[in-house]
Amino acid sequence: MSCCTPWKVALILALAIGAPASARAQKLDKEDKKWLDEVRPIMLPEEEKTYKSLKDKADRLEFQKIFWARRDPNLETPENESQDEYLSLRNQANAQIKIPGRVGADTDCGRSLILLGKPDDVKKESGGESPGGRGPETWTYKDRPGQTFQGGKIDIAFDHECSAGPGFNEQLNRVAENKIKQPNLSYRFGPDKHLVKLADMLPKPSPAQALLKTPRQDFPVAVQTAFLKVQDGGTALLGLVRGDASGLTVADAGGKKTVKVVVAAQAVNDEGKVAAFAEQPTTADVGADGSFVVSYRMQLKPGKYTMEAGALDEKNGKGSLAKVPVDVPSFSRGELSATMLILRGVEDVPEGTAPNAEHPFAPFELGKARLIPYFGAELTKNDSPAFFYQFYDAQIDPATGKASGTAVLSVLKDGKVPVAKAEPQPFDSAVGGNVVGPVPLAKYEPGKYIVQLRINDKVANKDQTIEVPFEIKP
Repeated sequence: MSCCTPWKVALILALAIGAPASARAQKLDKEDKKWLDEVRPIMLPEEEKTYKSLKDKADRLEFQKIFWARRDPNLETPENESQDEYLSLRNQANAQIKIPGRVGADTDCGRSLILLGKPDDVKKESGGESPGGRGPETWTYKDRPGQTFQGGKIDIAFDHECSAGPGFNEQLNRVAENKIKQPNLSYRFGPDKHLVKLADMLPKPSPAQALLKTPRQDFPVAVQTAFLKVQDGGTALLGLVRGDASGLTVADAGGKKTVKVVVAAQAVNDEGKVAAFAEQPTTADVGADGSFVVSYRMQLKPGKYTMEAGALDEKNGKGSLAKVPVDVPSFSRGELSATMLILRGVEDVPEGTAPNAEHPFAPFELGKARLIPYFGAELTKNDSPAFFYQFYDAQIDPATGKASGTAVLSVLKDGKVPVAKAEPQPFDSAVGGNVVGPVPLAKYEPGKYIVQLRINDKVANKDQTIEVPFEIKP
């Protein structure tokens, strides 16, 4: 809404579109009229004129798709938040505003609630109220984010039938115009005299986005996830994707084989909506077994999701996607918690080095260190893993202003017999972490093991135990 334009009447515009629209309305069937009535509070006069002029049923259905797409804040996601919000607001208006013989959302009061929101103040005027009916009211709106008025506020007078008088809806049309998020989409006609389809106006999705929308497996692929706490208190999901490079475009330079792929991933919540998305080109080494490992990172709210992640070779068009359920933990509960990873190693990131987003393990960079995790839990006697852990929210002693406790990392065979134990690491901060290792596995027998982290919070008198299984193959 304009901050400095007074309410005014637009009789010329009303006369220009009124009669033709009424005449053309005869061409609309029952379903078309029903849809028009449902969206009229946010429909622009020129849109209504175009819709009523359409003679073909298919064009009217295409118009409806374009109408909502123009108001969609993000065309790359399957949901349309604006449409969902509008339907909710319309239901609220219908429930709150009761005028005999009229739908609440179709009154001036209802359109105000939908387009301007809830008023800051409502003053009920005396007089004119019938028994059990509604009397005149004055609604006051004050400046709020994205909506300002001349003088910092505006008063709107509604009569007992919730009508604001001439000129009111013309002003609300300007507010409705601001609800259009995709002005590049329009109701254009093609050479065949029909509306250009929405699909032909939308930007084409990237190959990685297309893979997520239409999953396939052109080569074997698998995914795994880990979690860390981020600075703002949220949870970062760190994902790994391992694929078979045998059918991909492999480069060989100096005896080193690499593959360039695009990593694509999205987290889908229980409602089927995409909660987070990641897409990044990267170049990864191809191992002796012909596989490659790449990674991605996204921040998510605690809860359950379906993680869809994979890789795409844009040169030959081959792509694969895998799905895995994930339960994202909360590290901001105000109580002791911890997380742990098994690493191939840790690489130094020199200070001042420009970030390399295409490094296959760029999402695992923490400050001046880049963690190189194992994919899977199968190791060999030739491996020398390191164990990385972080703990969060150890209790602070009010007397000292510090935490107090120890972290002890052990390796147990069959989950019972200790075969290695690191020295206890004392800590005096609420958040901390360490890397223990590398630990050569040559002296350990093949079999199943767990690496166990035990954290003792002396101030809170609480213990936290984290266990990660792995297996040593012959």
